[in-house]
Amino acid sequence: MKKITKILLLFAALTLFGGSFKASAVDPEKTLKVTSESPEGIEDKEPTPDVYWFYIRMKIDSKRKEIEILGGGAKVMMGSLKSFSKAVWWGIAHRQVTIGPFYSEVEAINAKIYYKKSKEKINELPQPTAPSTMHWFQCAFTELRRMGSYEFTRSPAAVSSGSANEFADALFEGLSFQRLSIGPFWDYTQAEEAKAIYRLNE
Repeated sequence: MKKITKILLLFAALTLFGGSFKASAVDPEKTLKVTSESPEGIEDKEPTPDVYWFYIRMKIDSKRKEIEILGGGAKVMMGSLKSFSKAVWWGIAHRQVTIGPFYSEVEAINAKIYYKKSKEKINELPQPTAPSTMHWFQCAFTELRRMGSYEFTRSPAAVSSGSANEFADALFEGLSFQRLSIGPFWDYTQAEEAKAIYRLNE
């Protein structure tokens, strides 16, 4: 009787082990590492290049429909293009404007030179080597006083090209019409791509 009992227990153990092994078997062709980082659900291991940007503070005079640049942050920020897109939204929500994205730190430092309270102050700073032709576009803003933030106003704006002096002229002339020039970028395509990011926040 004991021998029969042992055989039955051994048979039950083998059956249980075999079932669990079969249940845990994995088909290698159906195995896929899924992540939310890409729309296809497959992890993209290729690193994305960093971009650079900075913030400026400004004041909107709604009665005169003018913008006054108050100053910019001392730091040039660095991160992914996705981080920059979030920074654009964060900036206007905190009464600041994000300027970028630039594909090199030198380009971002060059751009920071132009965002001063007056055009005369631009010449007081050393300017790094930059191409003779640069590119920019303009954005329009309104102030949401109750929210303590800014809002992009939809407006047609093409990418403009010209010299450093022409960008400075466009920047300070645009302030008189409640428009802010974003740039200057060293590549035309880069300026178009930046404009598309800002348009998503309008």
